[in-house]
Amino acid sequence: MTKKDQKPDITFGHIWKKLNSVSCAELAKNKNNLTYLPWNEAWHLLMSHYPDATFGFLDNEVYPDGSVSVVCQVEIHGFVRRMWLPVMNYSNKVVINPSSRDISDNKMRCLVKTIAMFGLGFHIYRGQVQPEDMFDDSSPEQVKGNKNTTTTGSQNTAVGHKPTNKKSVNVTKEVADKMTEEKKKKDEEEFYLSWTDDDAQFWVDKMVEVAKKFPESEGGLRNQWSANKKTIAHLTENHKDAYESLKNQFTEIRNSLNEKKEGNDE
Repeated sequence: MTKKDQKPDITFGHIWKKLNSVSCAELAKNKNNLTYLPWNEAWHLLMSHYPDATFGFLDNEVYPDGSVSVVCQVEIHGFVRRMWLPVMNYSNKVVINPSSRDISDNKMRCLVKTIAMFGLGFHIYRGQVQPEDMFDDSSPEQVKGNKNTTTTGSQNTAVGHKPTNKKSVNVTKEVADKMTEEKKKKDEEEFYLSWTDDDAQFWVDKMVEVAKKFPESEGGLRNQWSANKKTIAHLTENHKDAYESLKNQFTEIRNSLNEKKEGNDE
């Protein structure tokens, strides 16, 4: 997409301000003492705010020692960010001669990193669980100047004091989890209900545009399809013409990639 496709009322700053204010605290996961945002949650949040956003992957970068870096590109209303990520294991150690599974997993990690460059989940990379401006200064939840409190995740716990009612804490978490799940479902339903046939075809056009530019193999094309399977499922039920257009064009791109591969193998 070129600058002529950019919406005049949207800028990089506008996108950043909107996405950086989104809290990922309840969606973030922890593994090996590292906090991360799962790629499906990151993409769901991005689609909730910018449903026409697209992504793709450039050619992998292979180094003499056998290590590999993946490169991802995300586009929102004509504004593009690119990021790279070395293929690593879950201990964040570089993998030498990585398998296709290693590369695939790290491509999705790189997708989350690239999305963060637009603001969504960026605070996680800064060691925070939620945005700095999560609360107004006047909010009762914003505790300032209290040296006897420590913050862990999204909970504030007074030093030297234990929760006095463990059951009530668990109930509160259950209610919060349920509310979060219901909100996600409601946002998703409202997002899809707002689509017209033109909106659906616009999304398809962007998907195809990315597919023509970036996947270097049929596997990359499949990854792009899988990452958007919820939206594609919606098309099959509600916008059949757009779905047929998407399927036919992806088939053509797949055939072209396979022909190119066969030509290189000869």
